[in-house]
Amino acid sequence: MNLSTLRKFANFLSQTPPLKLRSIYRIADNLFKLDINGDLFFMDLSKGKSTIFTTHENLIASKNYQAPFDTSLQKYCFNALILKAKTDGNNRILQLFLQTQNSYKTSQIILQAEFTGRNTNLILLDSNQIVLDALRHITKEQSFREVRIAKPLLALPQPTQTPILKDEGELWNALEENFKKQKTKELQARITKSSAQIMQKITQLQKHLESLEDKEALESNAQKEAHFGQLILQNLYLYPNFKGREIVLENEKITFPPKTYCLSHCAQIFFENSKKLSKKAKNIHLQSQNLKEKIVFYENLLKMIQNVTNLSDLQILDSNAQKNSNAKESKAQLKQFESFFIHGIKVSIGKNEKENIALLKAAKAEDIWLHIRGIPSSHCIIHCGKAKISDIILQKAAQILIGFTKDIGENYAIDFTKRKFVKITSGANVVYAKEQTIGLKKD
Repeated sequence: MNLSTLRKFANFLSQTPPLKLRSIYRIADNLFKLDINGDLFFMDLSKGKSTIFTTHENLIASKNYQAPFDTSLQKYCFNALILKAKTDGNNRILQLFLQTQNSYKTSQIILQAEFTGRNTNLILLDSNQIVLDALRHITKEQSFREVRIAKPLLALPQPTQTPILKDEGELWNALEENFKKQKTKELQARITKSSAQIMQKITQLQKHLESLEDKEALESNAQKEAHFGQLILQNLYLYPNFKGREIVLENEKITFPPKTYCLSHCAQIFFENSKKLSKKAKNIHLQSQNLKEKIVFYENLLKMIQNVTNLSDLQILDSNAQKNSNAKESKAQLKQFESFFIHGIKVSIGKNEKENIALLKAAKAEDIWLHIRGIPSSHCIIHCGKAKISDIILQKAAQILIGFTKDIGENYAIDFTKRKFVKITSGANVVYAKEQTIGLKKD
C-alpha cells in the first residue's frame, strides 16, 4: 500500500460532518468490504500484498464469515461515525477513530488497518490502546509486539529512514488502479492454479476411462468361468476325494482359483466369478457414461474458470472443490450432484437425468428451481428455503447453469420458481407454474 495514497485516503475520511461507516465485513479470507456513506471500499489485508481499492465490479462472498472477529466488527463498527482518520507517522498504518451509539451508551474505538508486509493486520482497540479483537492474534513467542485480546498494543517503531513518497495522483483514480493491478496479478495466478487442478482431474478421469475393461472380453471371461464350473459339476462324481490344484476334464486344463479346498467349492467359485463378470459387463457402459459426464462437467468448469474476470466469481467456481468439507452432508449426498456456494448459499446442478431427478427430490418446497427455457439442460436448485435471496445470487446461479449448457447461441432465457411449483411428469421432465424469467448472455 502506497503511503502517499494512504494519507490521502485518511484525509478523505476526516470530514465534517463526519462520515458514517455503515458496515464492514469479510468477502474473502483477508478481503474486507467497507460501506462508507454509500461508497464501497475494499481492504485486502493479505500478507505481503495488502492494499485499499475501489471497483465497479460486484464483488460478493462465496460464504458467510462468522468467526469471533467478524462478530466484533459488527458489534463495534456497524453504523459508526468516523470522528477522525490518520496514518501512524511514516508507518503504513491507517487509524479510524469511530464512535458508536446504542440505547445504553456511546463508545469510542479505533479500527487500525496495518499494511505492513508480513505483519499486516486489522485490529480493534479501545481508547486506551487495549486490543478488543484482531484478524490475526500474535503471541510474545511470535513477535515482540503481541496482539492479544485485553492486552495493550505497543506502537510500531517508525522507519529509521524517511520513506520516499510516490504520488499516485488523484485518490479515486489511485484506488481504482490498485484494484486493476491486484486483479491482473492475482486473478491470473489463481486462474492458473485452479486450471491446473481441474486439468489434473480431467487427466485422471480420462485414464480411468481408458483403463475400463472391454465389454466383450468380460462377457467372454464370464462364459469361460461358467463353462469351467459346469465341467467340474458334470464330472464331480468321478473325483470324490480329489486334492490337486488343477485338473484336465474333456481335454481342457482347469487351474483352480486360490483358496479352494475341494472340487465342489472350486465349481462354486467359478460360477460366482461368472456372475460378477457378467454383471460387470452389463454395467460397464454405465461406468463409462458416468466418467464421460464427469469429464464434460470438468471441461465446462475449466472453460468457465479460464474465462472468469474477477476473483469473486473465481472463488464461487472454486467452491465446488471445497464442498466435501461440509460435515453435515454424507458422502452419498455429495455424489448425487455438483454444488457451489454463492455468498454462503448452496447452489446445486444436475449433470444428467439421474442427478436431475435426485436434485429435484432433495430440494425443499421453498427452494428456488431454475431451468433454461426451451432446451434440454441441467436443473439447478438454490438451497435457500424460506430465506429471501438477492438478485446477485440468482444471476450468479443462472450464469453457472448456462455455463454447463451446450452452446446454442448467445442469449438464454432462464425460468425460475419455487420448487413446490415444479411437478415431475416422467424422469427429469417437469411442468411448472408461477415462474419468472431472466435473460442472460453466455460469456
